[in-house]
Amino acid sequence: MSRKKEVQIQIEVSNEEQWKEALLAPGLLVVDVYQRWCGPCKAVQNIFRKCKTEYGDDLLRFAVAEADDILELSSLKGKCLPVCLFYSGGKLLSIVRGVNGPLLQKTILELVDVEKKKQQLGSKYVPEVQELFLDDNHQEGIKSPSSQNVDIDIDDHGTYCVVIIKPDAVAGGQVEAIRKKALDAGYSIVAEEERVLDKDLIHTLYEEKAEQPEFVKSMSSGPVHTLILSKRDKVREEESPLTAITDLELAELIQPKKRSNYVQEVDMGLSDCSIEMDSRQLAFFFPTLNVTSDTQAGSISEIQKTLALIRPSLLRKRKDEILKTIHDFGFQIAMQREITLTDEQAKEFYKDHDGTDYFPGLINQMTSGPLLALALTREDAVLHWRGLLGPKVVDEAKEKSPESLRAQFAIDNVAINQLHGSSTPEEAQRDLNKFFPTEHTLAVIKPDYTQELRDSIINRIKEAGFSISQVTEKKLTRDMAEEFYKDHVGKYFYNHLVDYMSRGPSVMMILSKENAITEWREMMGPTDPEQAKQGSPNCLRAQFAKSILENVVHGSSNVQHAMDNIMLIFGDIPKQTLLKKEK
Repeated sequence: MSRKKEVQIQIEVSNEEQWKEALLAPGLLVVDVYQRWCGPCKAVQNIFRKCKTEYGDDLLRFAVAEADDILELSSLKGKCLPVCLFYSGGKLLSIVRGVNGPLLQKTILELVDVEKKKQQLGSKYVPEVQELFLDDNHQEGIKSPSSQNVDIDIDDHGTYCVVIIKPDAVAGGQVEAIRKKALDAGYSIVAEEERVLDKDLIHTLYEEKAEQPEFVKSMSSGPVHTLILSKRDKVREEESPLTAITDLELAELIQPKKRSNYVQEVDMGLSDCSIEMDSRQLAFFFPTLNVTSDTQAGSISEIQKTLALIRPSLLRKRKDEILKTIHDFGFQIAMQREITLTDEQAKEFYKDHDGTDYFPGLINQMTSGPLLALALTREDAVLHWRGLLGPKVVDEAKEKSPESLRAQFAIDNVAINQLHGSSTPEEAQRDLNKFFPTEHTLAVIKPDYTQELRDSIINRIKEAGFSISQVTEKKLTRDMAEEFYKDHVGKYFYNHLVDYMSRGPSVMMILSKENAITEWREMMGPTDPEQAKQGSPNCLRAQFAKSILENVVHGSSNVQHAMDNIMLIFGDIPKQTLLKKEK
């Protein structure tokens, strides 16, 4: 059903003829420009559907276009950030970058009003909005009708500032004044977002102030309005200081603290709070905002893992759709596990919520069938995922954050939201350990290795995220080798294998990691090095093995096999010793 609705809302523009036809049709045209590898932006479709219902076909049309297919869109090729273009009469009038629901709705409303005036006045209409250009040389002229801001791609900036306008200032009507002063001071607004912070998120974002009840109360009293400001290199800070952005009698401005060549942070509001915004906070407020390779070189982001849970009702009805959406937002699924929780397991996982009015319904939902646990990875995964989820209460998500995942993937007649995410990196690790407990496996570098080969393999192991809990160089006796390979007794290669493994020392290691057994076997590759070179050219056996017999490395095949081999080589190692070594 969702695919049919999507066709009704947005037309597909895939060639120059269709593009020209779409531009010349009457009314306002909103084009979602997408890249081939990620597809159109799902997050904006609910907003478009609502606007389409309200204004109809005469005033408003929506389209999707791949940047590679249309010549006019060539300057947007390779840009990961979602982009919506607004056309009327064949002219580009505005651009919104990123999934910014309030700004999209505001821009559509203003430009639809312009269309109404055009229809009413006919030939007497005088254009109110300046035509824009996508050519890189004209980007400084790109303005939105609501803010008159220089809205240029994040690729083209040297310095950024994150501005948080606090609830009291938002309620006092100071947002537009602050935005105008920022623009007048020579800054451009790359992205902006308005949302209500719950107490959990305030504790995550404002660690130093989280224990101050009045501060938490103030910050959760209403929406905050967050801006990313960009300053071109040619705008000298002494000529346009950040203090020019706001009246200090109304709001305190904390001077930006530089973290890299690309990011500055600033905090403003009616309270006397300061906060060092880093890439994690940026990821929360603007989860769809992608930085360029230059910015990544500035080390403002780090690869993280976080836990995502797809609850039973959503898993049953829209599994493929939510998994595609997760992928479209740049996450990799490192591990996944489908599991049905017992009542006891669900209560233990959500014990911090015990006593709330929604707790019984939450437990009932969590135990109603299989759920899907995902280990998601990407830069700043924890807050990117949390930022995409939106408010916990479904009705609040639909009303205040219709573009959020909890709003888009709400299930009819189910009060509990269908998606879970860890709040902090520490919580993410604890949650991952519950659904993907740490495994231990035995890894062996077989005889006849050189020191260079040994070091190379160990470095690869560490780079893959394994912890080496124990390591020893040991020559197996023939009896030990026979016990080690007892599962192969009777096979034609058994005696040759035992002879080979007992002729010299091997490097024996205990590797620890979530999903360690499977990941180590994938890292080793197929037993036959020729097959490995064809199917897994980057695996260890493809690169270092001489033959099927002398194939460099060995790994346990399952949990029981791993524990038996670990005990054979290292003896009965207490579990706490392994955990201590991992740290």
